[in-house]
Amino acid sequence: MKAFLASLVVALVVAVGAAYLLETNWQSTAADTYATSGARVGDPGDNLVGSDWYSSRS
Repeated sequence: MKAFLASLVVALVVAVGAAYLLETNWQSTAADTYATSGARVGDPGDNLVGSDWYSSRS
């Protein structure tokens, strides 16, 4: 039982650490990532349904 609880704690610590690390360092939008002259990426809020999915629905 101790090993199971220890594995749960380790899994939780790894998950929270990975989420924090990805959120602060490596996560970026496609517009930021592909910002070269060869990539044509529009503004993140400019798509077929508008800046908000629910604003285009009637």
